[in-house]
Amino acid sequence: MDHRDPKKLLQNRTLLVTAAATRTGGAIARHCLELGARVFLNYLTNQEGALKLVEEFGPQRAIALQGDVTDLESVQRIYREIAQAGFGLDGLINVVGDYHEAPVMETSLEDYHKVLRNNLDSVFLMCKGAFPLLKESPAPRVVNFAYAKGDRVTSAKAWAYHIAKMGVISLSRTLAKEWGPDKISVNVISPGTLFNSIVMESPAPEAYIPQGRFGEYADLWPVLEMVLAQGSEYLTGSNLVLSGGYNV
Repeated sequence: MDHRDPKKLLQNRTLLVTAAATRTGGAIARHCLELGARVFLNYLTNQEGALKLVEEFGPQRAIALQGDVTDLESVQRIYREIAQAGFGLDGLINVVGDYHEAPVMETSLEDYHKVLRNNLDSVFLMCKGAFPLLKESPAPRVVNFAYAKGDRVTSAKAWAYHIAKMGVISLSRTLAKEWGPDKISVNVISPGTLFNSIVMESPAPEAYIPQGRFGEYADLWPVLEMVLAQGSEYLTGSNLVLSGGYNV
């Protein structure tokens, strides 16, 4: 593992974070910048959020990069721009997602496809597009975000979301195996209910989370840092659940 100054843990590393202008993606991008990384800040519409990070950390380290990660041509453009920047790419963090809740008989094919497109297709496209750049890195990492109960369908209403997240976990394990010879580590981080989650089983966390509280972004950092660290290449194909026991 990497035992350097934690404030320099990601120094000289270049990362791409999707959904980097808002909520969880924005917090992750900020944390990586604070650890010394150069970060390409992918956003779809929230340019203002991305530019705030550019202003704070400077355009040499925080680089706003608009693009639709569910669209092949857009993804190809994203990676052309990264390649042209000349910094290489050491890590991809896929955070883009979408939530839909409705029984099967009340879900249109369009809504079903939208959930899969945003949660699963985006990960497929972004991972596949990143491969040529990642395999040139001395310490390549992929981190895909899923969900604490993403390994099972447990909700009669959020079933499409669960299916998509199960797909993310399966795809990540496949890539870990397929890309192992290129020393690319691929892992999943699966949070439970965070303090700002769109949907909660109850406003009282003690009602369903054994540790009695909602997750905070700070709960993500030790695991995120571990999987991104330069000495952690042997950790791959794992689904790292952070839920306070919610998934048990």
